[in-house]
Amino acid sequence: MEEPISKIDITPLVGVALILVIVFMVTSPLMMTPVDMNIDLPKAKTVESKSESNITITYSFDGKLALNDTEFHRLAELKNDLQKKLVEHPNRLVVIRADKNVTHRVVLELLTVAKKAGATRIAIATLQRNRDQV
Repeated sequence: MEEPISKIDITPLVGVALILVIVFMVTSPLMMTPVDMNIDLPKAKTVESKSESNITITYSFDGKLALNDTEFHRLAELKNDLQKKLVEHPNRLVVIRADKNVTHRVVLELLTVAKKAGATRIAIATLQRNRDQV
């Protein structure tokens, strides 16, 4: 007769749980709406969460650029203001909110500006779905 199973291997379960924790930690603070710009974000399979401590760069399809509540006309101006904010709060998450119709080149330029300004934590915002749609 075979012996009954006395131990259950929970290693895969722990791995899945850790991955889920990391995904939720990264995606939870992504949505903020500090500026009244009309942008159409890409869709994601995560649930919306709000955080007031993020620094948000917003780029609309018609070329409007903003850092939190302040609009800018050039990336150089935005970079200077972003550097000042990051000196005050170096561990803040910089969220890039770009319209889904904006080219990837523009998003890469925004990522480069954020990185050169000293951002160490950068995320790209997506349109959040309700739990019913996931």
